[in-house]
Amino acid sequence: MEWNPETLHFLSQCFLNTLSPDHDPRRRAEAALSEAANRPNYALAVLRLFAEPSVHDLRQSAAVNFKNHLKAHWAPKPNDPLQANDYVSVNGVLTAINSLFEKFRYQFKTNELLLDLKYCLDSFAKALLEVFKRTAGFIDQAVGSRAVDVSVLKSYIESQRLCCRIFYSLNFMELPEFFEDRMDEWMIEFNKYLTVKYSALEDSGNDGLALVDELPAAVLWGLLAVASNSSSREKLTVTAIKFLTTVSMSVHHTLFARDDILQQICQSIVIPNVMLRDEDEELFEMNYVEFIRRDIEGSDLDTRRRIACELLRGIAMDYREKVTEKVSAQMQSLLTSFAGNPVMNWKHKDCAIYLVVALAMKKAGGSSVSTDLFDVESFFGSVIVPELQNKDLDGFPMLKAGALKFFTMFRNHISKPIAMALLPEVVHFLGSDSNVVHSYAASCIEKLLLVKDERGRARYTAADVSLFLLALMTSLFTALQKPESEEN
Repeated sequence: MEWNPETLHFLSQCFLNTLSPDHDPRRRAEAALSEAANRPNYALAVLRLFAEPSVHDLRQSAAVNFKNHLKAHWAPKPNDPLQANDYVSVNGVLTAINSLFEKFRYQFKTNELLLDLKYCLDSFAKALLEVFKRTAGFIDQAVGSRAVDVSVLKSYIESQRLCCRIFYSLNFMELPEFFEDRMDEWMIEFNKYLTVKYSALEDSGNDGLALVDELPAAVLWGLLAVASNSSSREKLTVTAIKFLTTVSMSVHHTLFARDDILQQICQSIVIPNVMLRDEDEELFEMNYVEFIRRDIEGSDLDTRRRIACELLRGIAMDYREKVTEKVSAQMQSLLTSFAGNPVMNWKHKDCAIYLVVALAMKKAGGSSVSTDLFDVESFFGSVIVPELQNKDLDGFPMLKAGALKFFTMFRNHISKPIAMALLPEVVHFLGSDSNVVHSYAASCIEKLLLVKDERGRARYTAADVSLFLLALMTSLFTALQKPESEEN
């Protein structure tokens, strides 16, 4: 079967008719393809079809046909087609595989799908890494040569783009051990494709420029998969998110402009990594000094919670309105979930509070903070005040600590009448058995009483404090008698 316009039309029409809801044209198309499959070079013709931009809607159907054809006609040979230097064939195979593996992104996670994924990983993951690394070497050679063959370089870049898309599909549901163990090999090249300029392609016209832009985009999706699915691997998660943060503040920040990417970042990276984990609760209860050091003194720079918020900060440098929209929607969803079942979903409210606090910007030359993600007074009244007024001192202490931290951070935004009405409630928390809670309460009172107005005068006077001074001093000295708080 020779490749020519007639073959293109024939195959395109056949694959189009296989999608027809009418029985007769579908049967005729299937019979025609079955007959054509016995002709020489049929598989190569189908691969060439993948490279045609005009047949995008037919690729899934053609990919399935190609897979079935290989099963029926291709006897195993020692030579792997992916090891060839003919990148028309290599890219044809990768395009077919990319289309087949896309199902791992769009289908629900089931045991059957996981078995399919395991089979694909066992059969193809090693070969994918090999072709990825080999092509990376070819690209380095091509870029380093004096006379760059643009058409050859295009085929190499397209190959890497396809490898990155396949990488994304195979890592979408979870991070397989094969990729985890070899992540450095991928990351080295990912970093290169996000920083190196390919001037020969960029100067070759719109097609070359588009291809240069598509490769970093494919890399980004791969990084998103790693950052989303490595939740049990602290170092890998932090590294991947830091990588994304660096990209968000580079010349490639436009990769984050798409709504679908921002949505996935919020849903699959930020929220899961900001949500409290069992180890956070254990640290809160068993080592409160270290918890406070990380949470309130800013030594949590390399924790997943902080680095996930830093990613949002990085993206917001260029897309603040979009970030505000996405984060606000996520926060509303979290608070709605909490309202539906406060006992089971208290961590959702804590997550919303942490997001607000972590994304607040400190004003230059002072301790005041600001944020344009939400209305401070409204959030304080609807989300924070109920926690401060809760009479159950030791119920959900991490949520209480988060509310006290919020009050402390946004103390300048809270009007004096509201703050004065809540001060007795804060004093009440000095009696909590949680070292973190009564420490945060003491810190909140201290910083609140030091607030100054715009003219530099103290907002709260001795007369204001005298109303609850006795209760305050009594509670403070009582807190000093609690276990491990003797020197607090």
